[in-house]
Amino acid sequence: MPTPTNRIVLSTSLALALLLAQALTIRFAPSELAVRIVLPATIALVPLALWPQRRFAGVWVMFVGLAANLAAILSNGGLMPIRYDTVVHAVGEARAATYAPGAWMPRSKDVLLAPGDGRLVALGDEIIVRTGRRGFAVSAGDLVILAGMAVLVAQASWEWQRRRAPRGEGGVPTPRAARHPATTGRTPR
Repeated sequence: MPTPTNRIVLSTSLALALLLAQALTIRFAPSELAVRIVLPATIALVPLALWPQRRFAGVWVMFVGLAANLAAILSNGGLMPIRYDTVVHAVGEARAATYAPGAWMPRSKDVLLAPGDGRLVALGDEIIVRTGRRGFAVSAGDLVILAGMAVLVAQASWEWQRRRAPRGEGGVPTPRAARHPATTGRTPR
């Protein structure tokens, strides 16, 4: 039977493998069909992979972000919706003009919405993150996932520190001053 640490490593590895498969499909898919299948499938499977870590609040926050992304993607035929003006703000007018409205944007997870088209557009890639002169678009769900990851890292760090703390009577962590006589000004005997 796997130990709790091994289960965490295994579930995290599986979630990362799903994300890697998604990224490779998006990058190298010759047509949109593969992306339309793999994108929602991997987003739906990541919560199953992370289920063994459900005791962490950060994982539940990530589940909310994944659900928001999945809702936007499924309601738009398996691709994340993005508006033309968002693409212009992210990569510039010249590059944005190379994409056809209502079609998959090659080497991305996005479908460029025609004016007035799309469902759950507010959950799509609407937020611009600047990287120099250009940028890239992320969804509100992506930001929630990132926040969940931060909470998860903080929780895991806190738990790791608690496990490492020496225990006194009854399993209660020993106060720092009692563990380190130099901090109390007393000389150890």
